[in-house]
Amino acid sequence: MKVLLTIILLTISITAFSQTDKKNVVYTNFQTFYIDLNNDGKIDTIILSSSLPDNTSFNRIAISMSGVKKKIFKAKDHWAEINQEFLTSNKNLVKSKNIFIKKTKIHTVIIISAGTDGAGYGGEFSIINIENDNIKMVFDHGFGDKADDSIDVDIEIPTKLVDLENNSRLCFVYRDYGEVYKTVKGGHIGTYNPFYVFRVGDDYRYSEALSKTYNEQHYIYVHPKYHRQIEIFYPDNKKLKPRPWEK
Repeated sequence: MKVLLTIILLTISITAFSQTDKKNVVYTNFQTFYIDLNNDGKIDTIILSSSLPDNTSFNRIAISMSGVKKKIFKAKDHWAEINQEFLTSNKNLVKSKNIFIKKTKIHTVIIISAGTDGAGYGGEFSIINIENDNIKMVFDHGFGDKADDSIDVDIEIPTKLVDLENNSRLCFVYRDYGEVYKTVKGGHIGTYNPFYVFRVGDDYRYSEALSKTYNEQHYIYVHPKYHRQIEIFYPDNKKLKPRPWEK
């Protein structure tokens, strides 16, 4: 009986200690931004903070918006710097390498990312949508997750956050790293690495129709069921578009 009582008390002590330890996590300020997020003419606040030991990453974002309940989101692992090429080719509303913000007349989209690891796999990548005074994380995925049961998600090369339909609705465009493995006359043979287009709203949905149009304009379109089967010829002449390789 004494042994049983001791075990019960020990279990209670461990549980209580774990809860206390969890509550006592200390977050330090990483970056703070002041910006009107919902087009009401009032300045709102975004605070990035971290409980991590390094000073290059963070794991919490808090968004305070006038007239709306404060929202706090925590990383599954961590966030750090966003892909530099993405920051160069997309206009950021704030001066930062750690957060990207873009607004239209109907919504504001925030991107935070862990970048890619040494092997090129995408880390945690998160998208927050602010619309009709609702702050919602609509996408929070890492390597191997599925976006909406349609395709695997590995955001290795974020490309664009852009209004593709001329309706003020932003779409997120990304692609994976490809591989070139053979040299032939006039160019190289490699894998097919298409652009994927997702429409950002109250949720985050892959659009095959928008992906098809975007790839036809900027790359080459191949039906998804042939993605792993086809080889692509990449011309040395960069003015020419890639095309399916015919042996």
